[in-house]
Amino acid sequence: MADGYARVTGRPQAVLVHVDVGTQALGQGIHNASIGRVPVFIFAGLVPYTESGELPGSRTEYMHWLQNPPDQTAIVRQYCRYTGEIRTGLNVKQNIGRALQFANSTPKGPVYVTSAREVLAEEIEPYSLHQEQWVSIGPAALPSDAVRNISTALVEAKRPLIITGYPGRDRRTPELFVALANLIPGIRVHDTGGSDVCFPFSHIASEGSRFSTHECTKDADMILLLDCDVPWIPSRNPPHKDAKIYHIDSDPLNQQIPVSFFPAHGRWKVDSYTATPNMRGTERAAVHAARVQNIASAARLDDGERLDAHNVGSLLKTSLADSTIFVVEAVTSAQTLYDQLQPDRPGSWINCGGTGIGWSNGAVLGVKMALTDLERIEARKPSLVCQVVGDGSFMCAAPSSALWVGSKYEIPVLTVVLNNGGWKAPRNSTQLVYPHGLNTNASDDEINTSFRPTPNYAALAEAPAGSNVGWENTLDNSGTWIKGLRVETGTAQRSTSACKFEGGSGGKGDAD
Repeated sequence: MADGYARVTGRPQAVLVHVDVGTQALGQGIHNASIGRVPVFIFAGLVPYTESGELPGSRTEYMHWLQNPPDQTAIVRQYCRYTGEIRTGLNVKQNIGRALQFANSTPKGPVYVTSAREVLAEEIEPYSLHQEQWVSIGPAALPSDAVRNISTALVEAKRPLIITGYPGRDRRTPELFVALANLIPGIRVHDTGGSDVCFPFSHIASEGSRFSTHECTKDADMILLLDCDVPWIPSRNPPHKDAKIYHIDSDPLNQQIPVSFFPAHGRWKVDSYTATPNMRGTERAAVHAARVQNIASAARLDDGERLDAHNVGSLLKTSLADSTIFVVEAVTSAQTLYDQLQPDRPGSWINCGGTGIGWSNGAVLGVKMALTDLERIEARKPSLVCQVVGDGSFMCAAPSSALWVGSKYEIPVLTVVLNNGGWKAPRNSTQLVYPHGLNTNASDDEINTSFRPTPNYAALAEAPAGSNVGWENTLDNSGTWIKGLRVETGTAQRSTSACKFEGGSGGKGDAD
């Protein structure tokens, strides 16, 4: 939830955990926040360091000896922008202020602060800090020679390409990308991560989103990397050896990734929003139109058709309001959904950016909470937030807990579980290494990725609310908070239309 809220607002959210065991429970969440560049302030207690009542807060329970590892911070240090310990209450605010400076400075990310119970029990005189003196690092400018070199290369290139990943987190940046693309005939823009809407799908320069595997990298003679961790897969779609490559990023060396050898003729540590304004065809329009037509033809919505990712994406796009925000964790179906949903509006598509599955169960609640706060402040109508999640990701992160929180605090979201009967990513990964191996003919059960018999996800959605409604498989009863529904192609459009009115109105929440 903290992750989702911070992605929408850009403001770090606080997470409190219990000593070493609570820190370990952060698990994949802290990976996702670190890789996804999400500011989160994490505070963890340390067991008391006195045994016999020497100070207030001294040890009083059995667990205080068992939860005392030699280096608790080591559990998460490599994922954090900053780690620290508060050792006296006299500078507690300075410690927290410093941690927040790191969390808020690009590349943003999690910070982790600890303190023992004796320190937390310390009595001090109240004091305050001048908050204006505790701001994050401001943006840096692109040097004039870099502006000249990059601009010249873009204009002179025959097949220029921009590869991006995170700039859309700053909602102001996509508009600047569009202005730049409009100035460069034939330019293409490829989004590698799909973490945020970095460039509108409908623009003729858009190559859509693929996880660094798009073939457009192979024929480009000039490539500009903008806030991008993995621009291509060197063994699959490397750029031409003579391509001119420039890299602008808040972390252009991928300092937390030991093996990252992507070449570039120039690198600058600058955020994309600051850099883009300084860089100042018909054939491309035809290519884009053909791609959009191919995507549209992949959706087959007759009643007898299989409800695959193309159909789900098409139904969601046509049935839900244009103001819908999609929180997507569909793994092997994510790129197909991106094609069908065709996000244009900054902030309308939010993906994890990391690889720890189960992120969206909590993140979608945080996204909705953040939007509710912003909509109240700005006097805007509430927006529907739709989570689209694969069954493997949904089951991997305590879905009943997330659903219970949504029910208890009345956070209305629409959850669409893509039930394909198991994990498909391990099979795909195996085939990349062993394309003619035994895995090609093995069943999901034989390679241990099957979820069959599949859970009743609709009933699981209703259970946290203590609801007895749902046996009829309808949305007719308006007295329940969470309602679950199993759908096929023929019923999906009617179901999503009903959810559009209920989940987007600030009323009841629906889970499919």
